[in-house]
Formats: sequence, C-alpha cells, structure tokens
Amino acid sequence: MKIFKNKFFIIALSVAIFFVILVSVLSIIGQVGAIKNALNTVSMPFRYVGIKISEAFEGFSNYFESIDSLIDENESLRDELERLEGELADKEATKDENARLREYIEVKKTYPDFKLLDALIVGREGDNNTTFLTLDRGKADGVEMGMPIIVSGGVVGSVCEVGDSWCRVRVITESSAGTGAYVSRSGEIGIISGDIGLGIDNKCMMKYLPENADVKEGDLVYTSGIGSVYPRGLLIGRIESVDVDEFARQKTAVVKAAVDADSLRYVMIVTDHDIYTEQPSGEVS
Repeated sequence: MKIFKNKFFIIALSVAIFFVILVSVLSIIGQVGAIKNALNTVSMPFRYVGIKISEAFEGFSNYFESIDSLIDENESLRDELERLEGELADKEATKDENARLREYIEVKKTYPDFKLLDALIVGREGDNNTTFLTLDRGKADGVEMGMPIIVSGGVVGSVCEVGDSWCRVRVITESSAGTGAYVSRSGEIGIISGDIGLGIDNKCMMKYLPENADVKEGDLVYTSGIGSVYPRGLLIGRIESVDVDEFARQKTAVVKAAVDADSLRYVMIVTDHDIYTEQPSGEVS
C-alpha cells in the first residue's frame, strides 16, 4: 500500500509502537512513576505550546475589545466636540450681534436725528493710493450714492458705487476724497483731502487754511457740512502737525483719522440727515 511507503508515516508509527511497548514494559515491572514522568516529559512541550496559543488568543480577544472600546470613546468625543463647536459658534454669533447692536446704539445716541442702516463689511481693496470697502447693503435696502458711512468713533467714508445687494465705500483718507472740515477749538475752516503718501498710515491733509489760521497739534477736526455729502459734526480726526507754505501763504495740517477702516467689521450707513445740523452733543472741543 502507498501509505506504508510514506517515510513520515513509518517513522510516526514506529515511535507510537515504541511508546506502547515502553509503557507496557514499565507497567509490567512496576515502574508507573516512570511512565508518568515519561508522559509528562513528552507532553510538556505540547502543553507549553497549548498554553501559549491560549494566551495568544486571549490577548487577541483583549486587543479587539480595546479597539472597540477606543472606537466607542472616539465617537463619544467626536459628538462632544461637535456639540462644543456648535455652542462656540452660537456664542460667537451672539457676541457679534451684541457688538453690532452696541455700535448702533452708540451712534444713535450721538446722532439721534440720523436715520441709520447697519451694514457688514464683506470686502476690502486698496493700496497706497486708494482704499475701498464693500458692504452687504445695496439698492434693495435703500442705499444711494453719496450716503455717509460712520461708526461711533467718527466718519469712515461715503458710498461711491451701488449694486442691488451691495455697495462700495470710499474711505475719507483716500486720495480722491475731499470734504469741508473745521477745527472745533478755533472754528478754522479748511478742506480735508486724501494724500498718497499719508493714506497708508491712515492720515490725510487739511488744506487751504489761512496763513494766520489758529490751528495746532492736538486739535480735533470735524466735518463742516458745507459743500460735501457729510452732515456737520462728524469727527474726522486729530491734527498731528502743522506746516506753513510761505509762498502760497497758507497752512496745511496732517490729520490722523479717528477711525481705522482696517479694524472695522460693521458700519452704519446714514440714509437720511440734515447737512446743516448743529454740532452733536457728543462732540469734544
């Protein structure tokens, strides 16, 4: 038969017969202890391997149980993170809304006769020569060309372009901007004009002041309401320096704008006002 020609089978059979004969002989001569010892010696490697295999399976089981536990924990943490992110977003939205409302109240308190429309700045564009803001209000909201843009700290600029749901604002320090202004302390009148070199530092020029005009560093400058789109009494800024042009017999002053357009998120559009209104109660002399 082919099975008896297999070397492995013959060897295994021989070993088995040997152990059977050995056990029989030892039993006959009363060496039962030797039999047990022999069996233990022979089976020890197999028992050791069996124990290690059992431990390995137990380790695999514990490993997969740990993986399942970690997956459940991660899902729980992810749900908690989403909940906290939602709460944070709600808080930020509430914070923004409160800031927007406070700004509206402050402006309304200073200029109670103005009709105001709040707006969000949704775009900025500019370089050393020009600065424009894009707002989320337009013709559909009643916005028109030339409407002043203000915040509680002072004037920002005026509307120079209007779309259905947006408008562009030219800030007051822009080089092509110009408006009538006066110095609150002395009443001296001049023209505020943007300057290419100064605009990058949020500054502008007050020009056409008489040679003997009573203006000095630290004076506050406001819109005059004459010959411009702005009502009287909007704070423009503070004089930083004064220069005398002896040839033209005029003075010019460098004015630091009170409002930095780059720091703004919300502004107020003045949709209706009286150009020749009195100085607002909040004006500082």
